[in-house]
Amino acid sequence: MREYTMIFHRVTGKGMIIMRTAAILLALALTVTIGCSSGGSAKIPKNANMLNFTVNDVNDRPIDMRQYLGKVVIVDIWDTWCGPCRMEIPHFVDLYSTYKGKGLEIVGLALARQGKDAVKQFTTQNGLNYTSAVYNEEAQKLFPPPAGIPTTYIIDQQGNIVEKIVGMRDKAYFEQKIKSLLKIS
Repeated sequence: MREYTMIFHRVTGKGMIIMRTAAILLALALTVTIGCSSGGSAKIPKNANMLNFTVNDVNDRPIDMRQYLGKVVIVDIWDTWCGPCRMEIPHFVDLYSTYKGKGLEIVGLALARQGKDAVKQFTTQNGLNYTSAVYNEEAQKLFPPPAGIPTTYIIDQQGNIVEKIVGMRDKAYFEQKIKSLLKIS
């Protein structure tokens, strides 16, 4: 009986190690999928002109988002400290280079937790070629504080959200969405 009890404890110990390892892997997978937590809850606004707001870019120039009506717009809510955001940004740089002349606009709205100067420095150092602005109260009325970042909205030519994406996606994912909306094969 004693041998059986010792074997049971040994298996249970290994079982606990397996359970802990699985829990760690699950937590890691959720972190990568969801992105960096920023608090708050986000509802996807329904069928409104999602480009009816103004933000200031990192150089304090006002950007009236209505100027982008008629284009496919990607609005990316991100921040400089967010690892998944930093991994996704090069995709947006490449996509903007490829599709800006075909009807694409990208606007990065930084939460700027480390300040606007940190955002400005980051955009310069990382070669952001698209509009980089600070997430403000006006933008917040249409795009509530996200539950996690990056949170990306894909907006069609009529100014309606066609997709809300929480967490990082690869370049091919966004490229497929862009081509579909721009009707490019």
